Amino acid sequence: MAVPRLQLLPAEEVLVDIRPHWSFLSGPLVLSMAAVAIGIALDVGIPHTSVALHWVEGAAVAVPCAWLAVRVVRWRTSGLVLTSFRIIEYWGAISRRQREIPLSQIEYTNVVQSQLRRMIGTGRLELALWGEEQMPWLEDVRKPMILQRVINRRLGPPTDPDPGTG
Repeated sequence: MAVPRLQLLPAEEVLVDIRPHWSFLSGPLVLSMAAVAIGIALDVGIPHTSVALHWVEGAAVAVPCAWLAVRVVRWRTSGLVLTSFRIIEYWGAISRRQREIPLSQIEYTNVVQSQLRRMIGTGRLELALWGEEQMPWLEDVRKPMILQRVINRRLGPPTDPDPGTG
């Protein structure tokens, strides 16, 4: 995937390299399939219509299909790489963007999943950073509970904030 294009640090190894979950495509895919089915049903059900009406129908079908095409390109050009030192999220087909979060800045992680997302194996991974109030998150992560465990193993054991209490 994107590992050869990444500039890895000395002694840094790639632990996880994944794309967003396929559910990222589900909304545009369902809408495109419905639009195509309605378009075909109209062509079959009303066979003798004007050319102008066919153009309107074609445009109504093309818009959701174009949305699906854009979403597929975004899905193919997005990814998440967990290395031994950092988390790298990248996206962009025309202009490449990248966000890096060093593992040393992560205080703890949370996984947010609805019942449906839990059944299909996707969710949101929230990262609490030391000294930051806002939590950055990674959306549409495949198997977020497993990714959370891998990250937490790299963070090490939790530290006691008040070592004086016993």
